[in-house]
Amino acid sequence: MFASPLALRSRLLPASVPFRYFGAAVAFHALAWLGLLVAAPDLAGFAGGLGPVFASLHLITLGVLATTAVGASLQLLPVATRQAVRSVAAAKLAWWLLAPGVALFALGAALYQPRWMAPGAMAVFTALAIYAWLLGGNLLRARGMPLVRAHAWAAFACLVVLLGSALALVAYYEHGLALDRRAVLGAHFIAATYGFMGLFALGLSYFLLPMFAVAPAPSARAGYVPLVVALAALTLAFGTLASGGSGTWLALAAALGLASALAHVVAMERSLRARLRAPLGPAFLLVRVSWGCLAASLALAIPVALDRVPSSAVVVFGELLVLGWLLSFLLAVLQRIVPFLASMHASGRAPGAPLASAFSATGPLATHRVLHLVALGALVPGTLLGSVWLVRLGAAAGLAGAIAYALFFASAMLRLRDAAPPAGAAPTRA
Repeated sequence: MFASPLALRSRLLPASVPFRYFGAAVAFHALAWLGLLVAAPDLAGFAGGLGPVFASLHLITLGVLATTAVGASLQLLPVATRQAVRSVAAAKLAWWLLAPGVALFALGAALYQPRWMAPGAMAVFTALAIYAWLLGGNLLRARGMPLVRAHAWAAFACLVVLLGSALALVAYYEHGLALDRRAVLGAHFIAATYGFMGLFALGLSYFLLPMFAVAPAPSARAGYVPLVVALAALTLAFGTLASGGSGTWLALAAALGLASALAHVVAMERSLRARLRAPLGPAFLLVRVSWGCLAASLALAIPVALDRVPSSAVVVFGELLVLGWLLSFLLAVLQRIVPFLASMHASGRAPGAPLASAFSATGPLATHRVLHLVALGALVPGTLLGSVWLVRLGAAAGLAGAIAYALFFASAMLRLRDAAPPAGAAPTRA
């Protein structure tokens, strides 16, 4: 199931490639919570449009989620598929477009300056198009781990929908293209969250979580059933939006998505119960919280689709989906990926390199874990009740947690630098 350390090192990218993506995500993470702190009075009534709330949303979705997904998959998929990245230069170029593009796009949105957003959006689009080229090439030549590859192909298809809907929205706003803006926005949001990011999260779970827990991977059937149901839900949602169908069909799509999520969680829990490494570690608390938020978001999506909830509940739906599920899961997994990759790079530089645990600062991670849960626990009821002070408390806790997480990442990078061989020594090629 898992690659040997030697085989893994043979497919390692230069350390600067994945870690530059992760570093940008860590910075955008703090900026997103800062934006929500500034926008606290406007959060409960947010219904779209430019401003700090819109900017913070995209700092999370593009700046944290997409940036981490690109960096992680560029490194981890070659291990899972036994195929090297076709161009390291293209992987670096994608970062130079993506990170500044997200920053410019978010700044323009926060300051109500569409003319700044346009070049930022085009830079992000180009970066994701380059990534799609890299991803597609890797999957076409892939071998092994068919379940992970199937999820990656599905995520790739949703990435195409995401990029296409983004172009359609630009054409609508800049050139007055006649289209159903609400339907395209809905498809764009679903393709980004439940589609591209969601399917990648589910697919990599079958690879990463058993590896970190030293547990058997779920059976093929246990993995393919949730995937097929999830694809049916996404297809029904996209088809309903494209045809102008009723909210009943969207509610059915949400119900199918909920069934898929529950089946995935059951499969993963069965796998983790057979683990050899105990305990699972503090990071798995956030993983399980993220699974709960995934199920809660899909359950809430049913009355949202039927238009039977107040506007504040629609915002809570977004919080559960983006902050509760995707962000919690990503931060949990990233705090295991960063030390793991750092140790692999260190082991290729000099003999006697430190283990992964040496790159994991437990104090900042424990602080982040508590503050992240406090943030979610205050933000959701604060939004429902329209309580600005509760929203501010949640955003402030999220910001403090993001700073603690940044300290963990900085500590890992400093320890990796210190693990380099002495000056004049010939490093081992990774």
